[in-house]
Amino acid sequence: MRARWATRWKLTAIVFAIVLASCGGRPGVAVSVAGVTVPMVFAGVTERTACSSSHGDAFPQDFPLTTVRAQTPVTLKFEAGQGATSIRGVIYDVDAPTPSGGPQEEFTVTGRTGEHTARSIVPGRTYQVLVNVPWSFLVTGGEETHLFRLRVEPP
Repeated sequence: MRARWATRWKLTAIVFAIVLASCGGRPGVAVSVAGVTVPMVFAGVTERTACSSSHGDAFPQDFPLTTVRAQTPVTLKFEAGQGATSIRGVIYDVDAPTPSGGPQEEFTVTGRTGEHTARSIVPGRTYQVLVNVPWSFLVTGGEETHLFRLRVEPP
């Protein structure tokens, strides 16, 4: 009788853990530059479970512009929520795009917090930054993407 209760308890604990993991939300991400929190817009999400996946794009038209006074090169600081496995970023120069239209700089921060020193950002220009956060829980996973614009002015 005791063995049956122990087995049921273990099975209940496993099912409960799976349900909790399945109900976990996306982690989100916060970015700061020179001590200034950068507002972002949500651009898209992909979510996967053991049975299905879904994808949605927001196609934002108006990105917030944050102007900071700082020395270059500037450091972007990231903090993502639980479940984030890394933070990927792409930096585009809005004022002087590359001939191919590609990014000025790409980077990856391992883990859910960290920093990246942006070598391509120079004072007086506007940059569009795409931040992608892959995440994983027990039986779900995916990635979310956020966008913002940044302008650095000399101190």
